[in-house]
Amino acid sequence: MTNLQLALSIGIPCLLILIGMFQNNARFSAIDNRFTAIDNRFTALESRLDRMGSELNARLERQQSDLAQFYETLGRHDAEILNLKDAQRRA
Repeated sequence: MTNLQLALSIGIPCLLILIGMFQNNARFSAIDNRFTAIDNRFTALESRLDRMGSELNARLERQQSDLAQFYETLGRHDAEILNLKDAQRRA
């Protein structure tokens, strides 16, 4: 076996291995970019859901406040009705 044959039998497989490694590295970079895009989408979705949750909590608090005010007014009206019934019985 000559020196040229030895160099080719060792060099060509090493060169092919290096080319394969660079191709895999490029593919992994592309996959990593896709995962980064997916992570960004999930982050945007989480922030949107958090914003919607806070809006929902604010609406619920307003509704509870309105309901408390309604029951307070209802109680006052109920007391007035009872007072009128008592006044009507006495009269």
